[in-house]
Formats: sequence, structure tokens, C-alpha cells
Amino acid sequence: MKKILLLILIFFSSSSYSQLFEGQKFCEESKGFSYFSLAINKKKILWYDTFYFETKNETKVFNGKTYVEFKQEWNNSNSDLLYLREENEIIYQYDSCCENETIRYDPKFEIGHSWKSASEKSEYRLISYNGKLKTPFCEYENLLEIEAKMPYGTFNFYYLKGHGYIGATKDNKLVSCVTPKW
Repeated sequence: MKKILLLILIFFSSSSYSQLFEGQKFCEESKGFSYFSLAINKKKILWYDTFYFETKNETKVFNGKTYVEFKQEWNNSNSDLLYLREENEIIYQYDSCCENETIRYDPKFEIGHSWKSASEKSEYRLISYNGKLKTPFCEYENLLEIEAKMPYGTFNFYYLKGHGYIGATKDNKLVSCVTPKW
């Protein structure tokens, strides 16, 4: 009987909600943290009708600068690599296409500020620091909202302090969000 109870407890604790840091609540911002947290080790992200796990890996050096590598493993076995670094509170992304970096976020950006990716194929615009996003799991407030015009569509990306990326919309419809369920 004790073994069965233990198995049930293990099952529910492993399939229940995840937390990013001890004491951190999934739906609430973490005061004192950045919108782009490079310290999160793993999270599950839903994207349209599929999902991927984003896992923090080792660091890599490009052009003399050290980036944190994040591996995005899709449920269909494909994977992508994302390289981010922080310097003076500015978040940079290394773009392997052009062997250069793009600013992903600068806390000095004001609402309406626009910038382009290193490849110049994508254009970003800061929409709000008070964005709201409703997902099946949370109703978020006080979000960084960035519009991204990309070759495959225009999206609004949302970031929560201490959590980083938490979701995206296209044409005001939710197309992506983090999930606390593994």
C-alpha cells in the first residue's frame, strides 16, 4: 500500500506544475529580475499545435563574446539553437546567418522604439511595458510586449520579469505560451 501511495505521489508531482526557481510562482513576475532571464534551465513552450522544450546548455564564444546556448527541441525531433548574452542589462542574440548579433532588448528602449535584426529580415518594435496576455494557464499583466515582423508573419511576443518569454499572438490570437505541465 505504501509503495502504491508513493508511486501516485511521484506521478502527480512530476506531471504537475513546474516552477522556475524555488519559491517562484508560475504566473507571477519576479521583482528585481530581467524580462530576459538567462538563468532558467528548462521550460516547455507550446507553439500552435506542437511544442518544444527550451534547455539551457553550455556557453559558446563568437567574435570574442560569450553567449548562453539554448537548445529548442521540438516534439518532432527537430532542434534549433539560440544564443543569448547580457551586457550592461542589454540582451543580445547571436545570428549565425550573418555572424553578428541583434539586440533583443535594451531596458532604455522607450515605447515605439524600432530596430532590425542583424540579417535585416526581421523588424522589432517595443509596444508596451504593461502588456497583458491570457493563456490557458495564467492571466499575465505588466508584460514586455514586442512586435516582430518576420518573413513568415507578424507576431507580438510577451515577456514576464524573471520568466522571460511566456507567449505570442498573431492577429490578436494566442499561438504560443509556456506551460507549467510537463
